[in-house]
Amino acid sequence: MNRVLQDLRHALRQLHKNRAYSAIAIITLGLGIGLSTTVFSLLNAIMLRPLPYPHPGQLVGLGQWRRPAGGEYVQTGVSAPNTADIATEKKIFQQVAYFRFTGFELNAGNQPNAVAGIRGSLDLLPMFGVPPLFGRYFIPAEMQAGHDQVAIIGYRLWKARFASDPEVLGKTIDLDRQPYTIIGVMPASFRFTWDEEEDVFAPLVLTPEEMSEAGRSTTRGLQTQARLQPGVSVEQAQSAMDTLAANLAKDHPQANQAWGIKVEPLHAAYYRRLKEPLLMIQGAVLLVLLIACSNVMSLLLANAYARKREITIRSAIGASRWRIVAQLLTESGLLAFLAGVLGLSLSYLGDRLLTFEMLRYGLDRPNAHVIGVDWRVLAFTTVAMIATGIICGLTPALHSSRTDLSEALKSGGAAVTDERRRVRLHNFLVTGEMGMALALLTGGSLLVRGFMKISHADLGLDPSRTVHTAVFSGKDSSRTQRLLLYQQILERLNHAPEVTAAAAENSEGVFIRAEGQPPAPKGQEPTADCVLTTPEYFKGTSSRLLAGRSFTDDDGEGTPLVAIINQTLARQYWPHSSPIGAHITLLDSVYSGRSSGVSQPLEIVGVVKDVGFESLGTRKSVLFVPLRQYPDTPPWLDVRVLTALPASSAIRAIRDAILAVDSRQQPDIRVLSDEVARSYDGLRSLLLLLWISAALALLLSAAGIFGVVSYTISGRTREIAIRLALGARYRDVLLKILRGAAAMLLGGMVLGLLASAGAVRLMSSIEFFGVPGTDIYALAMAALLLTVTALLACYIPARRAAKVDP
Repeated sequence: MNRVLQDLRHALRQLHKNRAYSAIAIITLGLGIGLSTTVFSLLNAIMLRPLPYPHPGQLVGLGQWRRPAGGEYVQTGVSAPNTADIATEKKIFQQVAYFRFTGFELNAGNQPNAVAGIRGSLDLLPMFGVPPLFGRYFIPAEMQAGHDQVAIIGYRLWKARFASDPEVLGKTIDLDRQPYTIIGVMPASFRFTWDEEEDVFAPLVLTPEEMSEAGRSTTRGLQTQARLQPGVSVEQAQSAMDTLAANLAKDHPQANQAWGIKVEPLHAAYYRRLKEPLLMIQGAVLLVLLIACSNVMSLLLANAYARKREITIRSAIGASRWRIVAQLLTESGLLAFLAGVLGLSLSYLGDRLLTFEMLRYGLDRPNAHVIGVDWRVLAFTTVAMIATGIICGLTPALHSSRTDLSEALKSGGAAVTDERRRVRLHNFLVTGEMGMALALLTGGSLLVRGFMKISHADLGLDPSRTVHTAVFSGKDSSRTQRLLLYQQILERLNHAPEVTAAAAENSEGVFIRAEGQPPAPKGQEPTADCVLTTPEYFKGTSSRLLAGRSFTDDDGEGTPLVAIINQTLARQYWPHSSPIGAHITLLDSVYSGRSSGVSQPLEIVGVVKDVGFESLGTRKSVLFVPLRQYPDTPPWLDVRVLTALPASSAIRAIRDAILAVDSRQQPDIRVLSDEVARSYDGLRSLLLLLWISAALALLLSAAGIFGVVSYTISGRTREIAIRLALGARYRDVLLKILRGAAAMLLGGMVLGLLASAGAVRLMSSIEFFGVPGTDIYALAMAALLLTVTALLACYIPARRAAKVDP
């Protein structure tokens, strides 16, 4: 301990003696550690920190899945009878629960309000292990029809609607025009899913039809979650579900053939889409930290060279090589510790900014609102400090401690061969820095180009003159009543002077069969998105129509069934011929399992362009069907309105037109351009993180090459002066210095190209980024930026050296 304290005191004296050198090293490493810790805090909050429930590792999500021929996996909820069969696996699951997301109409006086809610089974809330703030959970008697008009309300609704009244239990609340008795209030900290606070929980009573044999197909839309028994792993649960799925397919082939049951940790389901992007960003900032380490290593090498005589004298009076290594590592470790403290402070500021961005832009997975320092973040920072201290200090320490006493003392410094070895090491470090910087710049350039393509994708209309809202017809209304309401609202909107065209739409996934194609085996039927539309849907977007015609008012009940398909669907089944006049059959719904009710094939009358993500590589088969020809009219529709004025100035007129038809509507009208921008804000936040990393890497690389060239020139000042005295021209000296730097730049470019190839392959595989597989322009832009920056960093010390006074 005395030796350690002695080394520490000496290290402090050295850092104080060389304050400028120490400050540069601490700031350089602090920036790298701070950026890495900030991104790790985000990754920790979303992916590593457990969900805020007792024993969160036991919570899993369950879904049925199958893979259509040539398509991606299709995953749905679990049907009601299958859920009952799963619940019998008592050795695997403690509790199995199901639920449906729903919207409730909360009536308060004459002004109804929509509130977010869930109808769930008896075990749903108890499964999470969070007791109500007041009251109780549901009891078995309340899961029966006629006794189910009870509700547990969320903290937000309790505070807003009942002014935090502690006597709220037993009072009634008007939901969907029915009185519900309040039996409980959930605590403020309770979040059901996706960090969203639900306002109302009510019993979900399944009908006898849903629990029947037919219900195995028609109730597949139930969201299902479970809690594992203590000691049961996800893998064991998956194995049991594989066996159960095989038995269900054998006992109930009509509903379960080719359908599997997937078990997924609930936590993993929340961050599934963000996992790869976050890990990639974390890898990028670790590269920045490596570049910072390379720069500090170069500083330590130069400092060790300046102290060569001191180290030689220490060896001469008896210090062993490993004693000197320990002293130098203590100095680098102290630098890393101080840099870690600085980095942790910077990461605190970064955490606050990230929290603001996450909550503002909707990357609101569980725990996103609690980004900050915990034991995992402290452990990461500690490991980063130890690793950087060793990485930065070990090589200079080993290099400097290897001395030839007689040669060193005679020459008063390092031998020429030792100096050359040190210069080569400096050059190698800078070459690696530039290679890593080029990879980061290429990734950043690819992201920018991918983001520009996504955010400016052709939507088939002008988003700044388009608004959308939802129209509800009531859950108990008949098909005739629904169609009449939709027709009246659309007619009123289409006659408004501020409106160019108004149309309605609703979509769901369906299994399909194309004319001329052999029937696919059960479970292998291809899928498509089926969009129910009105005739005005393609008005104002005629440029989308590639062949055939749009829908008309004549495409209604009693007329031949028709459909319009997109390019992807046309290429899939009619690659060498026109699909106009061909037929396509709608099978069951993918998610509900119900029959579409359209028993006859639909004649294809038009083909439209792929738009949005469809035109950027995420190919989706889409078919459009007239709403009035579809027998199962949904209780709600999205209404899209093209405006003659800027959309924001037409919102009031659109709202008035909807309320004039039905005063109970609650139109939440949004401008499409705002929605598009908001949908990309999550990507924009990750893009900003990567570009900060790339910019920091570029600056550190420039600083590194500047330092190496300056260091090299400082040892050649006498040689340069003699060359100038003997008649060498200023330009010749300048070019000779720049040629040496160009060799480092070329080596960095080669390494960077290899690293960029891997980065491109990784990023193009992540749908979240929308990055193309190859993009020569992005690579050229990154290489040009790095080259200009590196040459500028070389030119400044080279120009100063070429003007030396002989």
